Amino acid sequence: MSAKLNNALNEISAAKPMNGLVHSGVLAGLGLAAVLGVVGYVFAKVDRHPGASAAEQALSEHELAAAADKTSPVERLLKAQPDEQSPEGLLIQSYQHLARGEESQALDKVETLVKRRPDFALAQLLLGDLLLARSGHPGAAAQGPELLASAPVGASEGLRAEARLRLAALVERPPADALPKPLLNLAPGVRHAIVVDTHRARLYLFENGPEGLKLLRDHYVSIGKLGTGKQVEGDQRTPLGTYHIGLRRDEAAARYGAAALPLNYPNEYDRVLGRSGSSIWLHGERAGNYARGPQSTDGCIVLSNDDMKLLADTVAARETPVVIVEQVSWVKRSEAAKLAPDRSFEAAYQRWHEARMAQDAQQLRSFYEPGLERGSDSAAPRLEANLARMSKHELPVQSLERLSMLPWPDEPKVKIVTYRELSPSDGGRPKLKRQYWREQQDGRWAIFFDGLIG
Repeated sequence: MSAKLNNALNEISAAKPMNGLVHSGVLAGLGLAAVLGVVGYVFAKVDRHPGASAAEQALSEHELAAAADKTSPVERLLKAQPDEQSPEGLLIQSYQHLARGEESQALDKVETLVKRRPDFALAQLLLGDLLLARSGHPGAAAQGPELLASAPVGASEGLRAEARLRLAALVERPPADALPKPLLNLAPGVRHAIVVDTHRARLYLFENGPEGLKLLRDHYVSIGKLGTGKQVEGDQRTPLGTYHIGLRRDEAAARYGAAALPLNYPNEYDRVLGRSGSSIWLHGERAGNYARGPQSTDGCIVLSNDDMKLLADTVAARETPVVIVEQVSWVKRSEAAKLAPDRSFEAAYQRWHEARMAQDAQQLRSFYEPGLERGSDSAAPRLEANLARMSKHELPVQSLERLSMLPWPDEPKVKIVTYRELSPSDGGRPKLKRQYWREQQDGRWAIFFDGLIG
């Protein structure tokens, strides 16, 4: 833990005695004061894994704004309005009672939560802490749940980290007038988009309507045991990049909980970079546990079953993008309209679009990297066969609708385009296709994958 974080937590403990509990040292020893010191997470980066990136260490725009806010973190916590019906909301209300010095109300709230969700380990830990603080002797811990008694060494540290992250997500909300930078080019046809901020252990679900993107809801998530930056099978890391949801899989409930949405990892750019692995999914929790610690999966992104079912019931397969980043970069909505699109890419895409509509085989050939062996349409033999037919005007298209253009996080020279293609032979049912483009050394943009989405 950094010196900044320790100082912040000490300041909170000193500034807010809770009916003598912190003053007595009991509550501070249990870590509840540290949990309330959410400012430590907001203003000082907590290392998520060895070799954290520069992006992970830097403050985002809204963190800087939060730093300029002179309101204390406890005051911000008290002003926050959690969902009173959700388990996370009940948990946070317990912490709000503690911040007001209302230990009895906090205990009542967390007891209600534990009765409702006995598998919520963090709630069980808080209950045990409160009972211990009330009695003043270690034996009270036995009144807490057996779940904690059987927990492995270090489990409580993971649970306290979970508490900090849940509280930080409430106090440090995304700017109300801002959008995540990776989602600025979504067309209206894409109804929803997901951004996962691995540093905050938070998944943000956006709805895309007539007035543009708006944050619909957000959820706590768990990621890989060794953090992010997946490279190979079995490395217990969560990939970073731009992905899309596959067809919903609910048949493996014992392993994947209430619902499961596979991601297309490794995608074509991952393969270009030599990355391997499989079965990276968004999925729910196994029976017997409401949620996991922040870093506790083999690489998947795991939500509580309630949150996962709600997510799976909302988003559309194959079209919903999932951008996984270490830290979300937010852009003010008023500034987003002023950001000029990548003109060189847009010009290249427009030329490809016109050439495809006109079946201009000679022009189209120049947009594909030579020797391609990937993709139903971009593999070299298939591409040449299609171009030969286009030169005879045998493969007309009625329409090409671009749904989205998403950049690869931290790599503006790679773009991922999802589009619908409608041909006379399709019987009125358009094909859903995806392209991967990258900028060449000479500044041209070329396609290294173009094919159907399975």
